[in-house]
Amino acid sequence: MRHAGQERPERSRPLDVIGLVTLLLTVGGAVLVYMGWAYLDGYLGSFQLKATDMGFGVDEYALRGLNIFSPVFLPFMVGGTAVLLAATTYRSSLTAALPRRVRAAGAALAARRSVQIAADPRSGGAVVTVCGTALAFAALAGRQVDTFLVLALSIAGPLLLTWPTRGLAAGRTAFAAAVVTSVLCLLWAASLHAYRKGEAVAEQFVAALPHHTSVAVYSGKTLALNAPGVTRVPLADRTYPFRYEGLRLLMTRGDRYYLIPVITVADWRKGNGRTFVVVEREDRRVELLPGTRTG
Repeated sequence: MRHAGQERPERSRPLDVIGLVTLLLTVGGAVLVYMGWAYLDGYLGSFQLKATDMGFGVDEYALRGLNIFSPVFLPFMVGGTAVLLAATTYRSSLTAALPRRVRAAGAALAARRSVQIAADPRSGGAVVTVCGTALAFAALAGRQVDTFLVLALSIAGPLLLTWPTRGLAAGRTAFAAAVVTSVLCLLWAASLHAYRKGEAVAEQFVAALPHHTSVAVYSGKTLALNAPGVTRVPLADRTYPFRYEGLRLLMTRGDRYYLIPVITVADWRKGNGRTFVVVEREDRRVELLPGTRTG
């Protein structure tokens, strides 16, 4: 029996499911693009470059973001979704298959007031939200706090707190605000992970520089390619009288070659590294060679 003044939850409609799927796809695409940008920003930032200055497209950002996910996670994601779907769809059948004593013990446990309070998403959401807020203020005060922990609590807390009232007209606004907060925190966590991943890959690249693609630059005039290990070799050639050796290929974008010298990770951290942007044209030729070779 419904008490006076109590709102009744609205029934789910097909459009609600379509809206949820659309929301998940939109958020997933945004996360991939944002992660791809953060990864490239962390990777290229190690070489004094900015991803936004390189002319990358949205599709390239999305592919970079997709490549961050390891294939190892795919079976767990598919398996977890299948188990959750099966448990939701066949909950009644699974419950009936349990022994009578187990069902009776479960019913007695669920009838306890303490268990009901603990199982209420609003109680858990309130605790999680308070903990996340406290840790955030501790981080602002200069304490050493794991950023991912704060973001995880900020994602789960508001959603749990507003989930039971999401079907009520009065609770829709609160739930929408919780979804927005969780999405922003998810984007923040994803970008932070991707940025750190990009920095780690950049360090691995520098550590193995001698084995990467070597580059020889032939030029009709002297170039300002001044860096440790880069040498200029005079040639008896009227078109290209100079050849520059000791560079490695970082990446290419159209007719632009991004080249770096062979120095250590420690030198890059000290700020001794630099990236040269060489554009191939009539009086300048770029030759790519196997690693550990110069010409």
